Amino acid sequence: MFGYVNVDRDKLSDGEKGLYQTFMCGLCISTKKYFPNVARMSVNYDINFFNVLFHSVADVDVEIVHDRCVAHPVRKRTILKTTEITDKLAIANVMLVYLNILDDVVDGGSLKKKMALSTFKKSYRIAADKWKELDDVLTSRYNDLREIEKESCNSLDAVCHPFADLSRQFAVLVMGEMCNNYLADLCYNIGKWIYLIDALDDVEKDIKKGNYNAFIQYYNGDLSAIKQNIDEISFVMYAVLNRIASCYNDLNLTKYRCLLDNVIYHFLRQKTKEVLSKYKE
Repeated sequence: MFGYVNVDRDKLSDGEKGLYQTFMCGLCISTKKYFPNVARMSVNYDINFFNVLFHSVADVDVEIVHDRCVAHPVRKRTILKTTEITDKLAIANVMLVYLNILDDVVDGGSLKKKMALSTFKKSYRIAADKWKELDDVLTSRYNDLREIEKESCNSLDAVCHPFADLSRQFAVLVMGEMCNNYLADLCYNIGKWIYLIDALDDVEKDIKKGNYNAFIQYYNGDLSAIKQNIDEISFVMYAVLNRIASCYNDLNLTKYRCLLDNVIYHFLRQKTKEVLSKYKE
């Protein structure tokens, strides 16, 4: 379920693109503190969105340094100096990536996925030892999701809930007392959107493989029914996006708005439009 939250680069200045990459570098350096180098390859744009969001909520003026890294050993880069938030997110990211790979393997993933799971297991165990409470919560929500999928649930709201709640609990544990209701609801609905957009994007693949898919189940396994009801699906998707925007607006954030506005108001909507267009007659 990774790969769905990013920035619309065409709407960012060069400086804003550099700032977003600087936040990514901070996550990479935090990951290096605790895990083998293979874990640094798991740092992704999805977790970086939360990195920017949480620093904004915490009202942190991040410190930027110039240094070399393993990926760019010759020329120095602008790198975010690690913070408590980047350290927590680095640990959380390892857990989330491991569960994501595990989900692919359970769904009949390729040999490549099985090898990735085996390679990543050591990093996951380190993360679980470092933050048992978070691991317990994420694993519990993941198991809830697998169970409800096994029951062939045909309610979109019901099947979304475990992953959406996983995203909410993730925010609560990372941010602690700084996680107000608006932030918790924002993360819940982002999790809901991620689950739905991933399911919608994978409809044809899941039909071929015989995998559970919320939209396939809701429309009785009929791809033509999904296409005929694409306006209904569009309404559902944009209702979630509107809720995301409402929660985000209520936070009244001031820092790093150039990046966060881009994701909330542009990228998520553009990605939704892109996936929906696959099913329009």
